[in-house]
Order: sequence, then C-alpha cells, then structure tokens
Amino acid sequence: MSYTAAAKPIVPHPALEGLTLDQEAFVNLLRKLISESEHVQNNPGQLVPEEGRIAKHVVDELRPFSTEAGGPLKVELLEYVKNRPNVKITYPGKTDKTVGIIGSHMDVVPANPESWKRNPFELTIEGDRLYGRGTTDCLGHVAMITRLMADLAKAKPELE
Repeated sequence: MSYTAAAKPIVPHPALEGLTLDQEAFVNLLRKLISESEHVQNNPGQLVPEEGRIAKHVVDELRPFSTEAGGPLKVELLEYVKNRPNVKITYPGKTDKTVGIIGSHMDVVPANPESWKRNPFELTIEGDRLYGRGTTDCLGHVAMITRLMADLAKAKPELE
C-alpha cells in the first residue's frame, strides 16, 4: 500500500500578499553569517559554537525595526549559556494571542576546508547557486527568517 499526500497550494495570509524577499539584503546577510561559520561549528567535546557571533548579526539587522528604534519588532537576546544566546523576535498582532513560531539553530556541522572545492567559510555565488558552510543548514534559514521579520516590520501588516 502506498500513501500519497494530496498537494494543496500554499495560500498566503491576505495581509502578507505582496511581501517579497529583498534578495540583495538576504545575500548580504547570508555572506556575513557564512563568514562566521568557522566559529559556530559544533562538535561536542571538541568544538563549542559561538552562536553569539550569529546572534549579533541578526540583532544588528533587525535593530532599525525594533521597538527601541520606533519599529514594531520586539527583539530580545536571551543568553542562558555564555556566548550561546537565543534571539526572540516578536511581531505584534491585533491581540495577545500567538500567531506563529518559527525556530532555527545558529550552529553548523564542522567543515574540513581541504575536502571542499570552495572555501566553506566564505559565501560563493556561482550562477543561481550559493556555496558555504551553513547555506542550507541552517544559516540560510536564519538569514531568511531575519529578512522575513524585517520585511514584515516594513510592511506592517495587521495580523489577528
């Protein structure tokens, strides 16, 4: 017996229509994050990631949209273990109910530069492909979430 899920089209919330990714800002942020990837390698017992380096870029990117700068985003750095913080970003809705939670991690698996064709600790762009440690797991995701929150803060859609 086989199971095939019925594919349903993704329909964005009407308040999010027209929201587009600023590709240049995304790539610029990803370049900064990949440049830190050597310092956020995680190999328990050998390498301890310094996620604070990534968190700093995220917070810096969102600072212009923060409540402290007159924007809608509440940006919090939560550090329970030295230099291994979490970043909590809140976009307010019309009510105090939670609309959604997006999560990610800011460390990467170790990379041996000798086994790579390109420098893993530097973003390389070839055509429509991006190369560097963390582009897909998970620094690219961190950059995407960060830019989504910045774009939400600019557009200021009203969310229930």
